[in-house]
Amino acid sequence: MSNLLLSLVSSVGGLLRLPALATFFATMLGNFIAFFAKWFTARTATQLGVIATIATLTIGMIALLKTLIASIALVAPPMFIQAMSLIVPNNAPICLAVLVSAHTIKWVWLWQVRFIEYYASSR
Repeated sequence: MSNLLLSLVSSVGGLLRLPALATFFATMLGNFIAFFAKWFTARTATQLGVIATIATLTIGMIALLKTLIASIALVAPPMFIQAMSLIVPNNAPICLAVLVSAHTIKWVWLWQVRFIEYYASSR
């Protein structure tokens, strides 16, 4: 009877080892996926925030420049407006906004490169 009980206990122990091992690997894989999902989500959210900020600034700058040009047109004499239309193109606000946005993007990129270099040199 004890041999039967001993063989039954050892076979149950062997069977219980496999689910415990599977649970261990599933937990490790889940933690690994959760870590990278959290890292990717935070990084993506940061990049989307930067893109949204640059887009908002560009649209705001275009609206501001168009408003300034329109306000000058209200108080300027008609001949001045006609003369300025020969010098300043219709897409001037968009061109200025693109230039400022490009400089902003360059500045952000240089700032990120400096941060990465500083982080890499501190290790």
